[in-house]
Amino acid sequence: MVIWQGLEVFLAVVEQGSFSKAAEKLETSTSYVSRQIQQLEKRLGTTLIQRTTRSQNLTDAGRQYATKLKVIQQELIDATNHVQGVQNTPKGQIKIAAAGEFVANHVTPRIAEFIKVYPEVSVDIDFNNRNVDLVEEGFDLAIRFGLLQDSNLIARKLCPRPMTWVVSKGYQNIHGNIRHPYELCQHNCLSASQGRWRFNICDQIEEIKVAGNWRSNNSFALINACLAGLGVAHLAKDIAQPYVDQGKLEYVLESFQVNDGATWLVYPRRDLMPYRVRLLIEFLIDSFATP
Repeated sequence: MVIWQGLEVFLAVVEQGSFSKAAEKLETSTSYVSRQIQQLEKRLGTTLIQRTTRSQNLTDAGRQYATKLKVIQQELIDATNHVQGVQNTPKGQIKIAAAGEFVANHVTPRIAEFIKVYPEVSVDIDFNNRNVDLVEEGFDLAIRFGLLQDSNLIARKLCPRPMTWVVSKGYQNIHGNIRHPYELCQHNCLSASQGRWRFNICDQIEEIKVAGNWRSNNSFALINACLAGLGVAHLAKDIAQPYVDQGKLEYVLESFQVNDGATWLVYPRRDLMPYRVRLLIEFLIDSFATP
């Protein structure tokens, strides 16, 4: 049918970023790719790709069209796999967006165990701190930490991870003990956030504005600044615990701790999920449920 003509070529250009790279992937000529895109745009009555002598960029219409086509493409792949009996032996790539040392140190070893069970599955884990658009950027799954924003994505809790506060003995010797969150306005606060920390004060969650001369989205950068005696660090308790056990840092404000921090698995609609991704999600959930 004419309706399918050029769609594979268009998606190849989207994935590869240029006509020439798409032609190389499809083992055809650049002129053939260009002609297919032109014919597709003519049928649709709109420009999908803005061309210049140096680059090809998706228009808004092209970006929306590509997003919908990727969903259809995945459904076709899953339908084919089902007919061929691949449901019993999953194969293909799982693209994951992640961030943080906890994922690198505690989640990826379990993903490696999953790959040992299903060796025909491959994973591509992109570590970044930006809030990616899973559907538009082609991610099957994201692993995120903290409080989740409202969205149309599905989220399942992988494991609880409460936040806490730590300081060095040297810092407290110089600046005094910290007994209440309201006292933090007098202290240098080391944070990964934009300067608001959450506390449980008289059974009410309260946000307190803090400030300091050190901010980083890397937990170990915060730990090192804290070890150097720069101030009070705010981070996940599992990251801080080894340094407290070694006597290098001390917990403060423990009675004001809010226990709703967690690491989450986040993904688009379940009915569009490839079988291999569903298997990995259940594998990880079961893995963290077992002590």
